[in-house]
Amino acid sequence: MRTIPLRPTLLLALGLLALAAPASAQVAVDPPRGDLRIVVLGDLNGSYGATEYAAAVHRAVAAIVDVWRPDLVLLPGDLVAGQSRALPDDRFAAMWAAFDAAVAAPLRAAGIPYMAAMGNHDASKLRGADGAHAFARERAAAAAFWSAPHHRAGLDVLDATDAPFAGSFRLGPLFVAVVDASGPVLDEAERAALASALDAPEARSAALRWVIGHLPLVGVAEGRDRDGEVVWRAEELRDLMTAGGVDAYVSGHQGAFYAAAWGDLELLFAPGAVGGRSLRGTDLAPRAGVLLVDVAIAPLDVAVRAFDPSTLARYPEEAVPPRLSAFGAELGRSLRVR
Repeated sequence: MRTIPLRPTLLLALGLLALAAPASAQVAVDPPRGDLRIVVLGDLNGSYGATEYAAAVHRAVAAIVDVWRPDLVLLPGDLVAGQSRALPDDRFAAMWAAFDAAVAAPLRAAGIPYMAAMGNHDASKLRGADGAHAFARERAAAAAFWSAPHHRAGLDVLDATDAPFAGSFRLGPLFVAVVDASGPVLDEAERAALASALDAPEARSAALRWVIGHLPLVGVAEGRDRDGEVVWRAEELRDLMTAGGVDAYVSGHQGAFYAAAWGDLELLFAPGAVGGRSLRGTDLAPRAGVLLVDVAIAPLDVAVRAFDPSTLARYPEEAVPPRLSAFGAELGRSLRVR
Protein backbone atom coordinates (compact mmCIF):
# COMPACT_ATOMS: atom_id res chain seq x y z
CA MET A 1 0.00 0.00 0.00
CA ARG A 2 1.36 3.41 -0.92
CA THR A 3 1.59 5.74 2.09
CA ILE A 4 0.89 9.44 1.60
CA PRO A 5 2.04 11.84 4.34
CA LEU A 6 -0.87 13.76 5.82
CA ARG A 7 -0.59 17.52 6.24
CA PRO A 8 -1.54 19.00 9.65
CA THR A 9 -4.58 20.69 8.11
CA LEU A 10 -5.69 17.37 6.62
CA LEU A 11 -5.26 15.61 9.96
CA LEU A 12 -7.48 18.24 11.58
CA ALA A 13 -10.09 17.92 8.82
CA LEU A 14 -10.13 14.14 9.07
CA GLY A 15 -10.45 14.39 12.83
CA LEU A 16 -13.46 16.65 12.52
CA LEU A 17 -15.00 14.30 9.94
CA ALA A 18 -14.47 11.37 12.26
CA LEU A 19 -16.35 13.16 15.04
CA ALA A 20 -19.31 13.77 12.74
CA ALA A 21 -19.25 10.37 11.00
CA PRO A 22 -20.58 7.00 12.16
CA ALA A 23 -18.33 4.89 14.36
CA SER A 24 -17.64 2.62 11.37
CA ALA A 25 -16.12 5.46 9.35
CA GLN A 26 -12.46 5.21 8.46
CA VAL A 27 -9.75 6.95 6.49
CA ALA A 28 -9.72 5.83 2.85
CA VAL A 29 -7.22 3.12 1.98
CA ASP A 30 -4.93 3.68 -1.00
CA PRO A 31 -4.68 0.46 -3.06
CA PRO A 32 -1.71 -0.27 -5.34
CA ARG A 33 -1.67 2.21 -8.22
CA GLY A 34 -1.65 1.36 -11.89
CA ASP A 35 -0.10 3.34 -14.73
CA LEU A 36 -3.27 5.41 -14.74
CA ARG A 37 -5.70 6.07 -11.91
CA ILE A 38 -9.26 7.28 -12.49
CA VAL A 39 -12.02 8.13 -10.04
CA VAL A 40 -15.66 7.98 -11.15
CA LEU A 41 -17.99 10.18 -9.08
CA GLY A 42 -21.54 10.96 -10.14
CA ASP A 43 -25.19 11.47 -9.21
CA LEU A 44 -24.40 14.03 -6.53
CA ASN A 45 -27.62 16.01 -6.73
CA GLY A 46 -30.03 16.58 -3.89
CA SER A 47 -33.57 17.95 -4.05
CA TYR A 48 -34.58 20.30 -6.88
CA GLY A 49 -32.63 23.54 -6.72
CA ALA A 50 -30.29 22.42 -3.92
CA THR A 51 -27.12 24.46 -3.49
CA GLU A 52 -25.64 22.32 -0.71
CA TYR A 53 -24.10 18.87 -1.00
CA ALA A 54 -24.35 15.93 1.36
CA ALA A 55 -21.51 15.20 3.76
CA ALA A 56 -20.77 12.04 1.77
CA VAL A 57 -19.89 14.15 -1.29
CA HIS A 58 -17.46 16.29 0.69
CA ARG A 59 -15.92 13.20 2.24
CA ALA A 60 -15.47 11.59 -1.19
CA VAL A 61 -13.82 14.73 -2.56
CA ALA A 62 -11.47 14.85 0.44
CA ALA A 63 -10.45 11.23 -0.21
CA ILE A 64 -9.88 11.99 -3.90
CA VAL A 65 -7.76 15.06 -3.23
CA ASP A 66 -5.74 13.92 -0.23
CA VAL A 67 -5.49 10.13 -0.47
CA TRP A 68 -6.24 8.65 -3.90
CA ARG A 69 -4.74 11.49 -5.99
CA PRO A 70 -6.02 10.18 -9.35
CA ASP A 71 -4.82 11.25 -12.78
CA LEU A 72 -8.42 11.98 -13.78
CA VAL A 73 -11.90 12.30 -12.30
CA LEU A 74 -14.85 11.37 -14.51
CA LEU A 75 -18.24 12.79 -13.56
CA PRO A 76 -21.06 10.87 -15.30
CA GLY A 77 -23.78 13.42 -14.69
CA ASP A 78 -26.49 14.64 -12.32
CA LEU A 79 -24.05 16.99 -10.69
CA VAL A 80 -26.71 19.61 -9.91
CA ALA A 81 -30.43 19.36 -9.17
CA GLY A 82 -32.22 20.91 -12.13
CA GLN A 83 -34.90 19.54 -14.45
CA SER A 84 -37.61 21.57 -12.74
CA ARG A 85 -39.62 24.31 -14.43
CA ALA A 86 -40.45 25.73 -11.00
CA LEU A 87 -36.91 26.95 -10.31
CA PRO A 88 -36.15 30.67 -10.70
CA ASP A 89 -33.78 31.66 -13.49
CA ASP A 90 -30.93 32.58 -11.16
CA ARG A 91 -30.94 29.21 -9.37
CA PHE A 92 -29.14 27.38 -12.16
CA ALA A 93 -25.99 29.51 -11.95
CA ALA A 94 -26.16 29.24 -8.16
CA MET A 95 -26.28 25.44 -8.34
CA TRP A 96 -23.27 25.31 -10.65
CA ALA A 97 -21.40 27.71 -8.36
CA ALA A 98 -22.13 25.36 -5.47
CA PHE A 99 -20.87 22.39 -7.49
CA ASP A 100 -17.72 24.32 -8.29
CA ALA A 101 -17.09 25.13 -4.63
CA ALA A 102 -17.76 21.58 -3.41
CA VAL A 103 -16.18 19.50 -6.19
CA ALA A 104 -14.49 21.21 -9.12
CA ALA A 105 -12.49 23.89 -7.29
CA PRO A 106 -10.88 21.41 -4.83
CA LEU A 107 -9.89 19.20 -7.79
CA ARG A 108 -8.35 22.18 -9.61
CA ALA A 109 -6.50 23.26 -6.48
CA ALA A 110 -5.03 19.76 -6.25
CA GLY A 111 -4.07 19.76 -9.94
CA ILE A 112 -6.43 16.88 -10.76
CA PRO A 113 -8.07 17.05 -14.22
CA TYR A 114 -11.77 16.28 -14.49
CA MET A 115 -14.39 15.88 -17.20
CA ALA A 116 -18.16 15.57 -17.00
CA ALA A 117 -21.03 14.15 -19.00
CA MET A 118 -24.33 15.96 -18.61
CA GLY A 119 -27.14 14.21 -16.77
CA ASN A 120 -30.88 14.73 -17.06
CA HIS A 121 -30.80 16.96 -13.94
CA ASP A 122 -27.90 19.00 -15.35
CA ALA A 123 -29.10 19.65 -18.89
CA SER A 124 -31.81 17.27 -20.08
CA LYS A 125 -31.96 16.90 -23.86
CA LEU A 126 -35.70 16.15 -23.77
CA ARG A 127 -37.55 18.07 -26.48
CA GLY A 128 -41.15 19.19 -26.65
CA ALA A 129 -43.59 18.73 -29.51
CA ASP A 130 -42.24 21.90 -31.13
CA GLY A 131 -38.72 20.45 -31.23
CA ALA A 132 -37.34 22.90 -28.67
CA HIS A 133 -35.49 21.71 -25.58
CA ALA A 134 -37.95 21.32 -22.72
CA PHE A 135 -35.26 22.34 -20.22
CA ALA A 136 -33.48 24.98 -22.24
CA ARG A 137 -32.58 27.08 -19.17
CA GLU A 138 -30.66 24.16 -17.67
CA ARG A 139 -28.78 23.55 -20.90
CA ALA A 140 -27.87 27.21 -21.26
CA ALA A 141 -26.62 27.37 -17.66
CA ALA A 142 -24.57 24.18 -18.10
CA ALA A 143 -23.03 25.50 -21.31
CA ALA A 144 -22.16 28.80 -19.63
CA PHE A 145 -20.54 27.13 -16.62
CA TRP A 146 -18.52 24.55 -18.55
CA SER A 147 -17.30 27.07 -21.15
CA ALA A 148 -14.63 28.28 -18.71
CA PRO A 149 -11.26 26.95 -19.91
CA HIS A 150 -10.10 26.02 -16.40
CA HIS A 151 -12.50 23.04 -16.51
CA ARG A 152 -10.29 21.52 -19.21
CA ALA A 153 -6.94 22.11 -17.50
CA GLY A 154 -4.56 19.18 -17.78
CA LEU A 155 -6.46 17.53 -20.65
CA ASP A 156 -5.57 17.37 -24.32
CA VAL A 157 -8.96 18.43 -25.67
CA LEU A 158 -9.53 17.12 -29.17
CA ASP A 159 -13.10 18.30 -29.80
CA ALA A 160 -15.03 20.85 -27.72
CA THR A 161 -17.40 21.97 -30.48
CA ASP A 162 -20.48 20.81 -28.57
CA ALA A 163 -19.06 20.94 -25.03
CA PRO A 164 -20.15 20.11 -22.41
CA PHE A 165 -22.72 17.88 -24.09
CA ALA A 166 -20.33 15.96 -26.34
CA GLY A 167 -16.65 15.98 -27.23
CA SER A 168 -13.40 14.09 -26.77
CA PHE A 169 -10.02 14.35 -25.08
CA ARG A 170 -6.79 12.47 -24.40
CA LEU A 171 -4.97 12.04 -21.15
CA GLY A 172 -1.75 10.15 -21.83
CA PRO A 173 -2.68 6.64 -23.02
CA LEU A 174 -6.42 7.20 -22.46
CA PHE A 175 -8.88 8.54 -25.04
CA VAL A 176 -12.35 9.51 -23.79
CA ALA A 177 -15.38 10.47 -25.86
CA VAL A 178 -18.30 12.21 -24.14
CA VAL A 179 -21.84 11.58 -25.44
CA ASP A 180 -25.03 13.44 -24.59
CA ALA A 181 -26.95 10.67 -22.86
CA SER A 182 -28.94 13.13 -20.73
CA GLY A 183 -31.94 11.50 -22.41
CA PRO A 184 -32.54 8.13 -24.02
CA VAL A 185 -32.18 9.17 -27.67
CA LEU A 186 -28.82 9.49 -29.41
CA ASP A 187 -29.84 10.40 -32.92
CA GLU A 188 -28.10 9.48 -36.15
CA ALA A 189 -26.01 12.65 -36.17
CA GLU A 190 -24.78 12.01 -32.63
CA ARG A 191 -23.92 8.40 -33.44
CA ALA A 192 -22.07 9.46 -36.58
CA ALA A 193 -20.13 12.06 -34.58
CA LEU A 194 -19.10 9.39 -32.06
CA ALA A 195 -18.00 7.03 -34.84
CA SER A 196 -15.94 9.83 -36.38
CA ALA A 197 -14.31 10.66 -33.03
CA LEU A 198 -13.39 7.01 -32.50
CA ASP A 199 -11.86 6.87 -35.97
CA ALA A 200 -9.61 9.89 -35.38
CA PRO A 201 -5.85 9.23 -35.17
CA GLU A 202 -5.78 10.40 -31.54
CA ALA A 203 -8.31 7.73 -30.66
CA ARG A 204 -6.77 4.97 -32.76
CA SER A 205 -3.34 5.55 -31.24
CA ALA A 206 -4.61 5.45 -27.64
CA ALA A 207 -3.89 2.37 -25.55
CA LEU A 208 -7.34 2.62 -23.97
CA ARG A 209 -10.59 4.10 -25.29
CA TRP A 210 -13.57 4.91 -23.09
CA VAL A 211 -16.94 6.55 -23.71
CA ILE A 212 -18.83 8.33 -20.93
CA GLY A 213 -22.51 9.28 -20.85
CA HIS A 214 -25.20 9.60 -18.22
CA LEU A 215 -27.85 7.04 -19.15
CA PRO A 216 -26.62 3.43 -19.36
CA LEU A 217 -27.10 0.98 -22.20
CA VAL A 218 -29.04 -1.46 -20.02
CA GLY A 219 -30.80 -1.09 -16.67
CA VAL A 220 -29.33 -2.62 -13.52
CA ALA A 221 -31.29 -0.86 -10.76
CA GLU A 222 -34.79 -1.25 -9.41
CA GLY A 223 -36.97 1.59 -10.66
CA ARG A 224 -34.56 2.39 -13.48
CA ASP A 225 -35.20 -0.84 -15.39
CA ARG A 226 -37.55 0.43 -18.10
CA ASP A 227 -37.65 2.35 -21.35
CA GLY A 228 -36.68 5.99 -20.92
CA GLU A 229 -34.09 5.15 -18.25
CA VAL A 230 -31.62 3.57 -20.70
CA VAL A 231 -30.26 4.55 -24.10
CA TRP A 232 -32.52 3.75 -27.03
CA ARG A 233 -31.21 1.21 -29.59
CA ALA A 234 -28.50 0.24 -27.15
CA GLU A 235 -27.25 -2.84 -28.99
CA GLU A 236 -26.53 -0.78 -32.09
CA LEU A 237 -24.63 1.75 -29.99
CA ARG A 238 -22.69 -1.05 -28.30
CA ASP A 239 -21.71 -2.42 -31.71
CA LEU A 240 -20.65 1.06 -32.87
CA MET A 241 -18.41 1.42 -29.82
CA THR A 242 -16.97 -2.06 -30.26
CA ALA A 243 -16.17 -1.35 -33.92
CA GLY A 244 -14.40 1.81 -32.75
CA GLY A 245 -12.20 -0.11 -30.34
CA VAL A 246 -13.91 1.16 -27.19
CA ASP A 247 -12.93 -0.71 -24.05
CA ALA A 248 -15.62 0.56 -21.68
CA TYR A 249 -18.78 2.66 -21.47
CA VAL A 250 -19.04 4.58 -18.19
CA SER A 251 -22.51 5.66 -17.09
CA GLY A 252 -24.45 7.04 -14.13
CA HIS A 253 -28.19 7.50 -13.53
CA GLN A 254 -28.89 4.03 -12.13
CA GLY A 255 -27.69 4.81 -8.62
CA ALA A 256 -26.26 1.31 -8.28
CA PHE A 257 -22.80 -0.13 -8.92
CA TYR A 258 -22.18 -2.98 -11.30
CA ALA A 259 -19.49 -3.80 -13.84
CA ALA A 260 -19.93 -6.36 -16.60
CA ALA A 261 -18.87 -7.28 -20.11
CA TRP A 262 -21.68 -7.02 -22.66
CA GLY A 263 -20.23 -8.71 -25.69
CA ASP A 264 -16.81 -7.13 -26.17
CA LEU A 265 -17.72 -3.91 -24.36
CA GLU A 266 -17.20 -3.42 -20.64
CA LEU A 267 -20.05 -1.61 -18.90
CA LEU A 268 -19.18 0.40 -15.80
CA PHE A 269 -22.30 1.49 -13.90
CA ALA A 270 -21.27 4.16 -11.41
CA PRO A 271 -23.20 4.26 -8.13
CA GLY A 272 -24.64 7.53 -6.89
CA ALA A 273 -22.55 9.44 -4.38
CA VAL A 274 -25.73 9.97 -2.36
CA GLY A 275 -28.74 7.74 -1.87
CA GLY A 276 -28.64 4.68 -4.07
CA ARG A 277 -30.91 2.00 -5.49
CA SER A 278 -31.07 -1.77 -5.15
CA LEU A 279 -29.65 -3.89 -7.93
CA ARG A 280 -32.39 -5.36 -10.07
CA GLY A 281 -33.77 -8.71 -8.94
CA THR A 282 -31.78 -8.82 -5.69
CA ASP A 283 -32.56 -8.18 -2.05
CA LEU A 284 -29.36 -6.17 -1.58
CA ALA A 285 -29.66 -2.86 0.25
CA PRO A 286 -29.10 0.32 -1.77
CA ARG A 287 -25.55 1.69 -1.53
CA ALA A 288 -24.01 5.02 -2.35
CA GLY A 289 -20.54 4.82 -3.84
CA VAL A 290 -17.48 6.25 -5.51
CA LEU A 291 -15.29 4.21 -7.86
CA LEU A 292 -11.51 3.96 -7.92
CA VAL A 293 -10.10 2.49 -11.15
CA ASP A 294 -6.43 1.56 -11.54
CA VAL A 295 -5.22 0.73 -15.04
CA ALA A 296 -2.04 -1.10 -16.02
CA ILE A 297 -1.41 -0.49 -19.72
CA ALA A 298 0.86 -3.32 -20.89
CA PRO A 299 -0.49 -5.87 -20.49
CA LEU A 300 -3.88 -4.23 -20.00
CA ASP A 301 -5.31 -4.81 -16.55
CA VAL A 302 -8.13 -2.75 -15.06
CA ALA A 303 -9.00 -2.96 -11.36
CA VAL A 304 -12.31 -1.43 -10.26
CA ARG A 305 -12.92 -0.83 -6.57
CA ALA A 306 -16.08 0.64 -5.05
CA PHE A 307 -16.10 2.60 -1.79
CA ASP A 308 -18.91 3.88 0.39
CA PRO A 309 -18.43 7.67 0.45
CA SER A 310 -19.87 8.01 3.96
CA THR A 311 -17.53 5.53 5.65
CA LEU A 312 -14.84 5.15 2.94
CA ALA A 313 -15.11 1.39 3.47
CA ARG A 314 -14.71 -0.95 0.49
CA TYR A 315 -17.82 -2.60 -0.87
CA PRO A 316 -17.97 -6.21 0.34
CA GLU A 317 -17.86 -8.86 -2.36
CA GLU A 318 -21.50 -9.82 -1.82
CA ALA A 319 -22.59 -6.28 -2.75
CA VAL A 320 -21.69 -7.05 -6.39
CA PRO A 321 -23.44 -10.33 -7.32
CA PRO A 322 -21.78 -12.69 -9.82
CA ARG A 323 -24.76 -12.50 -12.19
CA LEU A 324 -27.47 -9.94 -12.82
CA SER A 325 -30.61 -10.07 -14.93
CA ALA A 326 -30.53 -6.50 -16.24
CA PHE A 327 -33.18 -4.73 -18.26
CA GLY A 328 -31.94 -5.43 -21.77
CA ALA A 329 -29.26 -8.04 -21.10
CA GLU A 330 -28.10 -10.90 -18.92
CA LEU A 331 -24.86 -9.78 -17.28
CA GLY A 332 -22.02 -11.45 -15.43
CA ARG A 333 -19.81 -9.54 -13.02
CA SER A 334 -16.65 -8.24 -14.66
CA LEU A 335 -13.32 -9.75 -13.70
CA ARG A 336 -12.19 -6.15 -13.22
CA VAL A 337 -14.15 -5.84 -9.96
CA ARG A 338 -11.60 -6.32 -7.19
